[in-house]
Amino acid sequence: MPDSSPVTVFGPCTLSNLGPGYDALGLCITGPGDRVTARRTDAPGVTAEGPPSLPTDAERNTAARAAAHVLRQAGAEGGLRLRIEKGIPMGSGVGGSAASAVAGAVAANEVLGRPFRKPDLVEAVLEGERAAGGYHGDNVLPALLGGLVLVSPSDPTAYRRLTLPAPPPLAVVLPDVEVLTRDARAVLPATVAHGDASAQAAELAFLVRALLEGDWPAVGRHLMRDRLAEPFRAPLVPVYDAVRQAALDAGAAGVALSGSGPALVALVPDADAEAVVEAMAAASRAGGVEATGWVARVDPQGARVVDSELA
Repeated sequence: MPDSSPVTVFGPCTLSNLGPGYDALGLCITGPGDRVTARRTDAPGVTAEGPPSLPTDAERNTAARAAAHVLRQAGAEGGLRLRIEKGIPMGSGVGGSAASAVAGAVAANEVLGRPFRKPDLVEAVLEGERAAGGYHGDNVLPALLGGLVLVSPSDPTAYRRLTLPAPPPLAVVLPDVEVLTRDARAVLPATVAHGDASAQAAELAFLVRALLEGDWPAVGRHLMRDRLAEPFRAPLVPVYDAVRQAALDAGAAGVALSGSGPALVALVPDADAEAVVEAMAAASRAGGVEATGWVARVDPQGARVVDSELA
């Protein structure tokens, strides 16, 4: 058995969808994140401890489920003990369950002696997301790999990491409203009109092309042209309209919900990003909903070890 000294891994926050990229686009950003500390144990299996709001069993805890998959993948003897520190509120729209899953998988890999590269952990982090009720890659893959990731909604093991040229800052605001993913999926229609589907496909194609070219005004326009998710989810965030308009009035090039919300993200290539954050948060508070926010940058690294006693 390798050394049982603990390893702590940081799982970063992420933005998903980015307008028309429903279940297909995710971006790793700077800001809050989750920390998972792992230690080897003689007893088999994975045990977890963390905030009282989190389940601790290896079936329902995203970090534990991902770590257990790594153990099986490696054929390792013994088990793991995890300690989870939540920096991302659940139901916030910036990848709270994904951050823990990714940190759990990477921490397990580290204490096992790093038998796998990050791309080899894709199945593990996707398995971790199953504990949160889904099998989607738009949060866990950018949290694992860093940067912008395009992923297949029908087969999230099929993905491409995309390189962005000199991305501008982002204004991220979290209104103090919990939007659970299962509730946000429940409000979506079971079928969509053919015209909406074809328009959405075109908008996503134009958005990806603009991202790769660094055409930030075009990115801003396409961020706001989702037809399949955001129009139905926006009512779950009572201050959505006010925060969105405040961002545009402050100079943002475009605004969209992140994931299920309530997080909203504004692209800020030509304005004071701090001022945009303040305007968005003030609009939320004026609507009776407290809010926090920060200026984010693209995080190209993804999950990483932040503390280790291993040699």
